[in-house]
Amino acid sequence: MSEKSTIPLHYLKDETDHAIFLRRMDEIDSQEASMMESHRDDHCNFFFLEKGLSRFMVDFREVSIEGRGAFCILPGQVHQPLSIVGASGWFMATDLSSLDDNQRSVFENFVSNGVPASVNDLQSELLGKCLELLSDITENRKIPAYQAVQNSMLQVCLGMFAAIFQEQKQSDPLDNLRPAIITRQFKSRLLKDFKTLKSPFEYAHLLNITPSYLNESVKSTTGLPVSYWIHQEVTMEAKRLLYYTDLSIKEISFSLGYEDHTYFSRLFKKITQCSPGQFRNNYRK
Repeated sequence: MSEKSTIPLHYLKDETDHAIFLRRMDEIDSQEASMMESHRDDHCNFFFLEKGLSRFMVDFREVSIEGRGAFCILPGQVHQPLSIVGASGWFMATDLSSLDDNQRSVFENFVSNGVPASVNDLQSELLGKCLELLSDITENRKIPAYQAVQNSMLQVCLGMFAAIFQEQKQSDPLDNLRPAIITRQFKSRLLKDFKTLKSPFEYAHLLNITPSYLNESVKSTTGLPVSYWIHQEVTMEAKRLLYYTDLSIKEISFSLGYEDHTYFSRLFKKITQCSPGQFRNNYRK
């Protein structure tokens, strides 16, 4: 592996001057895609496969979509296409700012599971039509009046993806109760602030509730305490940096907000059952 001090970051602005990039998967060069390096994006990626097979690596997990399916990758997740075989469907990239709070919550919950969503006949027909229309509108976006129409159509497409992902999750009557709402708010803040905020107290303060109520809410909703989720987010980012960069363990520790790198190493080993150095060696074999 060549020396790297950071994980490559791809920017939406390099693909388009607008907040959306849309492309048929049939038009993607499968050989070129399979040679793409592991990277992050500063934007959201949505995939709708109508037929064929598409495989990715996303944060150390292999994801396969075969036949009809939908998937999304959020900013910060390290991913790499592995293969595209006979794929037909759509790829859509859009800026995080395009998502409203409800959509963002749905997509964040979806990616934590990491399993593609199945798409039924009606969903496939509707989503395909929506994306086709968005593509037609996008081609005419140089006409000033079409910008507002494009934004509205983008929201329709995002709403379709959100509906598919929500339907994939078994409906739970407790989802709208306060503990579930608090848990979603906590996880949303965690994704933004895990490098600087490390204690349940700090997240409880942000949400204007007591640490005990935050912990009780998160544990009743997920089965696990707040500290578990904080440590999981930190160790996942540490794993990304250990594998995809050549930063020293001390540098990685500092980048994650730990001034004492020995404490960070002990924490990493406690959670993953191996030291940072062992993890790097094992995965780079």
